[in-house]
Amino acid sequence: MQFITDLFNNYFITLMLLSGLIIILIANRKNKIAGEKYVWAVSGLVFLLTLFENLEIWCIDSDKPVWILYLKAAVCYSIYPLLIILGLFFIAPVKRRKLILIPYFAELAVIIADLTGLGLIYGYDAAHRFMPGVLHIFPAIVLSFYMIMFMYYSLGFIHRKEYTKALIVIFVSASALLSTFLEYWNVITSHTTEVAVIDIMIYYFYLAAISHGNTQKELYESRIELERQRNKLLVMQMQPHFIFNALATIQSLCYTDSDAAADCIDVFGDYLRANIDSISSDEMISFGAELEHIEQYIKLEKASTDVHFDVIYELGVNDFMIPPLTVQPVVENAIKHGVLTRRDGTGVLKIKTDKTDCAIRITVTDNGSGASLTEKQKEHKSVGTENVRQRLAIQCGGTLDIETTENGAVSVIVIPTDKKGQR
Repeated sequence: MQFITDLFNNYFITLMLLSGLIIILIANRKNKIAGEKYVWAVSGLVFLLTLFENLEIWCIDSDKPVWILYLKAAVCYSIYPLLIILGLFFIAPVKRRKLILIPYFAELAVIIADLTGLGLIYGYDAAHRFMPGVLHIFPAIVLSFYMIMFMYYSLGFIHRKEYTKALIVIFVSASALLSTFLEYWNVITSHTTEVAVIDIMIYYFYLAAISHGNTQKELYESRIELERQRNKLLVMQMQPHFIFNALATIQSLCYTDSDAAADCIDVFGDYLRANIDSISSDEMISFGAELEHIEQYIKLEKASTDVHFDVIYELGVNDFMIPPLTVQPVVENAIKHGVLTRRDGTGVLKIKTDKTDCAIRITVTDNGSGASLTEKQKEHKSVGTENVRQRLAIQCGGTLDIETTENGAVSVIVIPTDKKGQR
């Protein structure tokens, strides 16, 4: 009980800082911040160091056996350089790590030997007084060696113009070194662990800021890519030749069938509006809304061409959400490069939906050959397909697969039902 009381009395600030850091680590565990394992390891070592530092106070105040002080000294002398080594291995691409560890293992061997009472580095008399040995400066030399290496690799950040990281690393290493030596020379007491925890928190917050910045950058790049895909799709959807053909059809109907021309104008307006509204939206839309857009397109295509084709719907499921303008471009490809290639009027387009345990599947099938496609048409088809694939992946994690044969093409869109926006 006295040990616990002394621990809180002497290291209350250290324990509170460690507790706060652990809470932050647990709260951010899903963010997968680079270096988080290092922070956990160093936090554990600092807590262990705090316990053994307190062990000395408890041992002296309670007149416990002197071997406890030897154990405390061995653990603390071992932890101090290990903290620096962990930091060094984390921030720098150190080669030949086994060679770098030789000074530490040499010190560790002497520390363990002193547990038998040799007194090479440390020792205690019967009154619990510390007695420095002939090699008492050896731990300071080893610690300085690793600190120099730490500083050396920090200069590499400056050389690579990573000034912020260099400043953080130099401050953390310098503060740790200063506090260690000041306590070693009895200039300050019981502050090394506090400084160590503060250094860990500073570096962790730096890592969290870097992680947040990278996340924001990736999100920004994704938005830019999505905007680029929208613009590309808008250009593809609003093709001049299709608009001109539709307007020419409407003009021709004005002379022969004014009612049909009026209906065609309504459909054409709805088609243009749906394209523009869908392109400007970040949200998923219902399959029903996409289906309306598809039907408007098919009406315009039938009105502007003299080639007959049939459309078959097999909608096993229609109550789900999809990214806008993902099925319509696939249908467009199937019509332009599939069923319209059958000049005998036997072209058939089938749109089918069904649901599996984990996904919605939309299948678009045509019975065209595609053999008559020009290189420009093939390029347009490829761009449109890639556009749909990228937007499916970005917005809902979906996929598009197309299989083309001499008897037509089968396009399959898969929308995972465990993604946001799916039911």
